[in-house]
Amino acid sequence: MPQPLSRVRPKANVLSTPNAIVERPKLAPLALQVVARWAEIEMLSAALLGFLLHTEADPIMAMLQTVRSASAQMDMIAAAGAKKLTDPELETFEAVISMAKKAAHKRHPVAHHIWAYCEELPDAVLLIEPAASLQTFVEISKSLHRTSTLDAGNPLFEADKRRIMVYREKDFLDILSEMKTVSNCIGHTINLLHGHHPVPHQIYGLLYNEPSFVDAVLAIRKHRPQPPEPD
Repeated sequence: MPQPLSRVRPKANVLSTPNAIVERPKLAPLALQVVARWAEIEMLSAALLGFLLHTEADPIMAMLQTVRSASAQMDMIAAAGAKKLTDPELETFEAVISMAKKAAHKRHPVAHHIWAYCEELPDAVLLIEPAASLQTFVEISKSLHRTSTLDAGNPLFEADKRRIMVYREKDFLDILSEMKTVSNCIGHTINLLHGHHPVPHQIYGLLYNEPSFVDAVLAIRKHRPQPPEPD
């Protein structure tokens, strides 16, 4: 998993610029693949919703795109499934949506955080939380109100290194591997819910061969209300 810069190289000189992706050409295609993989997951998740609501593609996408948060989109899809499905299909459906939500959390920094790099870590790119980056400008503004000069060495003028994550090749590859698994599991679930596959137990076999799917199912079962004890 990506680590905070404060742990990896706390005294590194961070260079915040969109050119960071150019400075690390080996990582650039991997970052783009993360974005592309998420687009596939989003489309497959919308296909699940389309199956449940028996509607056309354009209205589904229009509805989902009004919600900017990927997690909220998944919550909408999960809510629809809870109204339309029963176990064991519901459990499977909820498991793959849970997997998609986890993948969304890992895609979010790649798509929305501030890109940076440092010479001290030539094999890594840095992703800064937007609020942490913005805070540096707030501190500069405060300083300018107090004095007309700026102290270039003021640590407040740098983003908090605890909120700067270090991404290396393996981190991107791990995210992509997880996303590929999510896409496959959603695809299997679509086939299962479609009802046209001649051997449903084969689909369940494919799903339960994925450890992350099994983990998602167990988590769902753990948090479901337990049936009352018999008298």
